[in-house]
Amino acid sequence: MAESGESGDDRTEEATQERREDFRERGQIAVSREVTAVFVLLAATMVLYHGGNSGVTLIQRMMIRSFQGAQSFRVNEQNILDYLGTMWVTGLSVSLPVCIAAGLIAAAITLLQTQFNWSWEKIAPNFNKMNPLTGIARMFSLDTGAELVKSVAKTSAIAIVAAAMIKDELPRAPSLMVTPITGTWAHWAKVTSQLTWAVGGTMLFIAAADFFYNWFRLEKQMKMTKQEIKEEIKRRETDPLLKGRQKRMQREIATRKVVEKTKQATVLITNPTHYSIALKYEMGMGAPIVLAKGIDHVALKMREIAKEADIPIIENRPLARAIYAEVDEDHEVPESMYKAVSEIIRYVFKLKGIKTGKKTA
Repeated sequence: MAESGESGDDRTEEATQERREDFRERGQIAVSREVTAVFVLLAATMVLYHGGNSGVTLIQRMMIRSFQGAQSFRVNEQNILDYLGTMWVTGLSVSLPVCIAAGLIAAAITLLQTQFNWSWEKIAPNFNKMNPLTGIARMFSLDTGAELVKSVAKTSAIAIVAAAMIKDELPRAPSLMVTPITGTWAHWAKVTSQLTWAVGGTMLFIAAADFFYNWFRLEKQMKMTKQEIKEEIKRRETDPLLKGRQKRMQREIATRKVVEKTKQATVLITNPTHYSIALKYEMGMGAPIVLAKGIDHVALKMREIAKEADIPIIENRPLARAIYAEVDEDHEVPESMYKAVSEIIRYVFKLKGIKTGKKTA
C-alpha cells in the first residue's frame, strides 16, 4: 500500500501484472453497460425484423377472433380466464424469442468484455454501502458527475436522432388514416425499424466512447507509486507461495518449449529413464544440433512426445549423459561426439529408408 502522504499525483508507474490480477480478482475490469445495451437492442431488432411477420399474424388472428365474438361474448368466471389465457399465450409467443435473444446476447457481450472473469466480491454484501453518509458522498463524487454527464449526452443524442427521423414522417401521418390497417402497420414497422437502426448506430458510437473512457479510468486507478512497486518486489521475493507459483510457471513454460522442439527432432537419445536428448540432423547439415534436453519428468514427457510423433528412441546412456552435461540447446554436437552420434543417425536413416554417404556428421 502507498504511504498515507502519497496522493493520486504520485501514481506515475504502470501497473504490474500482480496488481492487474488483483484488480481482476476483485471484479474491477473495464466494462461498459452501454456496449451490452446497444448489442441487446440490435439483437432484439434483428429478431423482430426476421420474425415480426409471424408475431403480427398471431396478434391479428387474436384480434379478429375477439372482434368476431364480441357480440356473443358474455363475461363470466370461466370464459374471462380462457380469454386472458389466450392473450397471455399469444403475447408470450411474440415476446419470448426477443427476450431469449436479448438475454443470450447480454450474457455473451458481458463475458467477452470481462474476458470470462468471475468475481464473488462484486456480489458479496457490502455494509459500508448502506451507510447514508457514504451514499451522500457518492452522490457528489466525480464519478457520479461523470455518469450524469454521460447519461445526459446519451439521452440528448438519441432524442435528436429520433426527433429528426419522426419529423420527416409527420406529413405522411394523415394519409395513413385512409390506409388499410395492415398497410399502416407495415409502414410504422418500417419506420420503427429505421429508427431503431439509427438509434442503434448512435448508441454504438456512444458505447465505444464509454468503453474507452472506463478503460482509461481503470488504467489510471491501477497506476502505482514507486513505493508500491518496491513493496511489491519485496513481497514477491519473500512470499514463498508466490515464489513457488513463479517457479511452477517457469517450469511449465520451459516444458512447453521442450515439447515443441522435440516434435521436430530426428532422433531421441535416452538414458533411458533420467535423461532425454532430442537431436536434429538433415542431409547437408554440418553437424547434428541438440534441439532440446531434459531430465526426470521432462525426459519422460519428451519420450511420450517422441512416441506420439513416431520419432526413433535410441538408448545410449554414456552419450545421453555426455551431451546433457557438455552441449547446450540449439548448439551443434562437438567433434569428440561425432563418431557415436553418426552411428545413431545412420541407423535412424536406415530405419527410414534414407540413403547416406560414408559420413553423416
